Amino acid sequence: MPEPDPSARSKKVKPWGVAVLSAISVGLPTIPAFAENTVGPFYVATCAACAGAASFLTLRTSKSKSEIERSAVFEAAMGPLSKRIGKILEKPQEFEQERDGALTRLVEAAGEIAHPRALSALYWLSEDGTSLELGIVNQPAKDAGMPDSFGNTNKGRFLLTIAQSTGEAAGDTVSGRYVQDYAKDPDHRRIYMTDDCKTALFKPVRTGSTSHGLLVLQAQKSGHIPHGLEDDERLNSIVNLIGFMRQLQAPVTPRRNVPDQPGDPVVQT
Repeated sequence: MPEPDPSARSKKVKPWGVAVLSAISVGLPTIPAFAENTVGPFYVATCAACAGAASFLTLRTSKSKSEIERSAVFEAAMGPLSKRIGKILEKPQEFEQERDGALTRLVEAAGEIAHPRALSALYWLSEDGTSLELGIVNQPAKDAGMPDSFGNTNKGRFLLTIAQSTGEAAGDTVSGRYVQDYAKDPDHRRIYMTDDCKTALFKPVRTGSTSHGLLVLQAQKSGHIPHGLEDDERLNSIVNLIGFMRQLQAPVTPRRNVPDQPGDPVVQT
């Protein structure tokens, strides 16, 4: 019986190992220092999500070139994301910059998983829940001129309903709303499509029962965004991480009290 090819084995487990080791190596050194900080639990959960999702996906057998490419996109996004979150913890003064950078990469990765030329736009739900405000877009969505907001209009209400879906009411689209062919969809008069796009996926962003917004993915040809992507574990992991990042709070840097110095204070003249 021929000996198994060691190189083939290493190729099989390498992405899995890199994803897990990346999350652990970044996460473990920072957990003790931030365990009591509001960012700590979210960071631990994020690392676990990165590692768990990557290990699950890379151990699956991909059946097509497009599936292999989607897994490659997902894995390529996870390692840098863990490092970026580590920077957030190490340098609280760079919190906003690093968090926005992480969110931008997640939105871009979501678009790449949907289709290489897909539009990807992240809308945040307003505090009163009556509008969606544009937060982050990838380059194709920027070029297409995605709307800055959606209010309580016909098409706006359609998107708001998806964004606020919790699965508790009849008809809730908790996993997202897929549109294979806009012209043939029964809700086509209510669906907003941009730049002559024909297919779309609308994914609600939440943590637990808290709604944060809506991820909008659109492509120009019918079926370019495949049916079933609303339940894809890679995309769900990305959307969950967007929710985590939205809820992250800046680490609190404790002020160091300077001890009293002996002697009389020095008065400059």
